[in-house]
Amino acid sequence: MKRALILCGGGSRGAFQAGVLKYLDEKRWRPDLICGASAGAINAVAIGSGMTPDKIITLWKRFDRRKIYRISLARHLRSFFNNGESQSLTDTSPLKKLLVKYIDINKLRQSKIEIIINAVHLPTSRLKYFTQHQIDISHIMASSAIPVLFPWQFIDGEPYWDGGMIENTPLAPALERRVREIIVVLLTPAGNFKLPLPRTPLQAAEIAFEQLLQGAYQTAVSNQRLQLSNGPLVNGTNSVKDASLRVATVSPARMLGFPSFLNFSILQAERLIEEGYYQAQKQLKYLNLCNS
Repeated sequence: MKRALILCGGGSRGAFQAGVLKYLDEKRWRPDLICGASAGAINAVAIGSGMTPDKIITLWKRFDRRKIYRISLARHLRSFFNNGESQSLTDTSPLKKLLVKYIDINKLRQSKIEIIINAVHLPTSRLKYFTQHQIDISHIMASSAIPVLFPWQFIDGEPYWDGGMIENTPLAPALERRVREIIVVLLTPAGNFKLPLPRTPLQAAEIAFEQLLQGAYQTAVSNQRLQLSNGPLVNGTNSVKDASLRVATVSPARMLGFPSFLNFSILQAERLIEEGYYQAQKQLKYLNLCNS
């Protein structure tokens, strides 16, 4: 196994990854393994089910809020006054219908690319990985079930929710398989670009949130004792490599703010797709991307 693509979680920011996928496809960079968490799990499974980057871009442009979740004030009030009748603030059945429409599980089972997504077993707080031979719609829904906002999902009778809570950058399967080259698509500028000093409590909270999104990646890099090859935070790419492994990251170059996390609008999707393509082109220019 030579190449792995790691797709992180980040809610509606997942549209950024669609732009990166288009660039990698144009460069004919083909991964042998794709690992995804949360929004990244949706993109990983989409690729495994045979969707082209252009079709994934179309899918993200159709992810308007009403096709993802419904907010029910009455449902929330019943939960508050009836001691937990409802487990979330929203109903995500629209997302499930959309995934059923676009994701071909039969093609996913036959994928030549190994697809792995994660989810957290709610009672034990243990992270679990699922391969394309196990994944169905409930697994995708579980991996992207943002706690409190989205309802947890049952898999084999057990409750699971967002894999990004424990491992937002699912790098471990790629390291275990000793792949030679890894591209990590982050959905935050934290760790790749210098963040501004906060001037207000809200800005401080936003920066803390961005750092949480990429914390698992920093931990994995530290634990593996990998070294940055392009130097720390040089207004562009941070690549990581040792004698046998090369890891590169692609990320937004700017703060996206809290609203971007659940902004499933066509306008934001188009903006992030364009930015994903541009940043991949810019941040991966040092790599010799090919399929040899």
